[in-house]
Amino acid sequence: MNNIYSKRPILLVFTMSIFWFGILPGHSRVIDRVAAVVNDQVILLSEVDGRCQAALDEVSSSLPVDQVVKRKLEIRKKTLDLLIDDLLILQQVREHKVEVSEKDISNQIAQIKKDNNLNDEQFAKALKMEGRTIAKLKADIRKQMERSKLIEVQMRNNPEMRSQVQIGEKDIAEYYRSHYSAMEKVRASHILFAAPSGTKPELVEKAEKRGREILEKVRAGEAFDQLAKDHSEDPSSSLGGDLGWFRRGDMVGAFEKVAFALKKNGVSDLVRTQFGFHIIKVTDRAEEDRPDLNKVRPRIQQQLYRDKFQRAMRGWLDELRRRSFVDIKL
Repeated sequence: MNNIYSKRPILLVFTMSIFWFGILPGHSRVIDRVAAVVNDQVILLSEVDGRCQAALDEVSSSLPVDQVVKRKLEIRKKTLDLLIDDLLILQQVREHKVEVSEKDISNQIAQIKKDNNLNDEQFAKALKMEGRTIAKLKADIRKQMERSKLIEVQMRNNPEMRSQVQIGEKDIAEYYRSHYSAMEKVRASHILFAAPSGTKPELVEKAEKRGREILEKVRAGEAFDQLAKDHSEDPSSSLGGDLGWFRRGDMVGAFEKVAFALKKNGVSDLVRTQFGFHIIKVTDRAEEDRPDLNKVRPRIQQQLYRDKFQRAMRGWLDELRRRSFVDIKL
C-alpha cells in the first residue's frame, strides 16, 4: 500500500538553493556570510537556514538561551554537512558531463503517479500538501537523476564500490530471520487539515482550529467517512479517508504511533505530522502470519541493496571530501 503518509517519500530528493549576500544601502551591516568553501564555490549561511528553517523554528523558545543557541548550531552544522555533500556531487555531475533530458523527467513523474495510485488531480493535491510546486519537483527530479547517473559511472569505474553492494543468499536469509515474524497490522481512515512543514504560524493555527471543530463533530457521532469527504484535504477524502491496511514501519512516526495505540473503531485526538493535523480512526486490526520467503525476497533484496548502497555512497563521499578543498566556517 503506497500513500503520501508512508515513510517512503514520493521522491528522495537532494536540493541546493542559491542565495547572494550584500550590504544594506547606507549601512555597514552584512546580511549574509560564508558558511563553507567547497573547492571553488561557497555555501552561504542563508542557504543553510533556508534548508533547515522548519527545524530551527521547532526549537522551543522556553529553553535557556544557551541551549537554544547550542541546539540551533547543531541543526545548522548537520544541514551544512548535507549541503557540502550536495555541492560536491553537483561538481562531479558537471565534471563528468552528466545530463538528464526533459523526457527522462516526464517519465519519472508518470512513474511517481503510477506508484502512488494518483491521478492528475490527486497528484497536484499531494504536491500542494507537501508545499511543493511542479517546477520545484522537476528540479528535484533532475538533481536526483543526475546523482543516480553519476553513481552509475562511479560503479562502472570502481570494482571495489560494486562489490560493496552485492547481495548473497546469506544476507537475504539473515534479514528474513531478523525482520519477519507474525506482523500486526491496522486499517485506518483519517481526516487531514493540511499545514505542511514551513507553513506560516497563523495558517497552522487556522488548520488546527478547523481540526478541533471537526473533531467535536466526530465525537458527537457524525459519520467519519462523510466528514472526511467534506473536509479532508487529502486524496483519500474521496474514499471517506480510508488509507487501507498498513504495518509498523509503513507510516511516518507520529501517525503510526497513534494508529497502533488505538483499539478497533477508536478515534484519536488531533495528531500533528509534517503534513498537518490528522484525526485518525482505526477501522480494523489483524495479525499476519510470517510471509513465505520467496514472496518477500524482492522486497528484501531491494532493502538490502538500498542499505549497502547508502554505505558505499557514504564511503565514496568521504573519500571525495578528502580529495577536495572543504573549509567550514560555521
